[in-house]
Amino acid sequence: MKKTVEKEISVRFENITKTFGSVIANEDITFDVYKGEILSLLGENGSGKTTLMNMLSGIYFPDQGNIYVNGKHVSISSPMDAFSLKIGMVHQHFKLIDVFSCLENIVLGIKDKEKADMKNAALAVKEICDKYGFELNLAKKVYELSVSEKQTLEIIKVLYRDAEILILDEPTAVLTPLEIKNLFAVLKNMREDGKTIIIITHKLNEVMEISDRVAILRKGQYIATVKTSETNENKLTEMMVGKKTTLNIDRTEPVNVQDRLLVEHLNLTTSASSPVQARSLASPVSLAAVSVSFSKPSPVSNQAIEATSSSTVQRRTFQSLSSTRLTARSSIWPRMERSTMQMEPQSLSTA
Repeated sequence: MKKTVEKEISVRFENITKTFGSVIANEDITFDVYKGEILSLLGENGSGKTTLMNMLSGIYFPDQGNIYVNGKHVSISSPMDAFSLKIGMVHQHFKLIDVFSCLENIVLGIKDKEKADMKNAALAVKEICDKYGFELNLAKKVYELSVSEKQTLEIIKVLYRDAEILILDEPTAVLTPLEIKNLFAVLKNMREDGKTIIIITHKLNEVMEISDRVAILRKGQYIATVKTSETNENKLTEMMVGKKTTLNIDRTEPVNVQDRLLVEHLNLTTSASSPVQARSLASPVSLAAVSVSFSKPSPVSNQAIEATSSSTVQRRTFQSLSSTRLTARSSIWPRMERSTMQMEPQSLSTA
């Protein structure tokens, strides 16, 4: 007869309730997170995922209920309390100082003189990078970093503070497919090292790929926790929204399509010519022979740009262009040899 190995509970939420005025963000939530697992906290926007994790990281304090870390009842009233319990959170909007270097951001706020020493920190951070597979130039200023590098820096920051429990809020929201693949490889390395990782997300395909278990919230209430290997996207969707939902979208072919905006063979190279531009462009942007068309009534999106470009145009490239003046030759302006325009994503949406 096989013995059942009881897993060690890293975090336990017990009857957690949090309200903001008349709004109930979390209501009587109880579930466990195991040591050495990747748990996806799944739910629609507004389901209370981030609020719950903000209580674990010390940003909010629960109105009711208890939190247990490694079997002990704890009171987490600030991020400093969370760090003392080896809990670290990487927020969707990064908390970095642009004009500081990566290493300076890592040691910022550390009171321990030995850990705050730059030479000691550089050696320790290199060991962390080698151990988990991070790649980061510690001498770079934050305004020189790409989005994925900023996220890497945030993760290293919490690891340098000896975090054993890591919370990642929508970590793939602004990453390219290759960057997501690299992030997942790092997370798996951390799991193998015994770290407890909680990922806040609503992306089902990524939940199925990276997590060991999935905890589902709906409208501030806890629904269930399931093993990823024993579920599928349809079941998770049903628990998220409370009813059976098809994931297949039937799209009708557009009728009487009219081009609203047409760009042909666009070539562009940008570089920062001022400190302001240097902060908005993590690195020089280059486009080659890009052709894009936007038709009425199709809405414009980053994904549409990626799908219609004749060369590989990453979403972050377009986002960089949103604050960059560019000169383009295009059939949009038949009477003008050259035209300068300010690209603003808001102004591109079709009515």
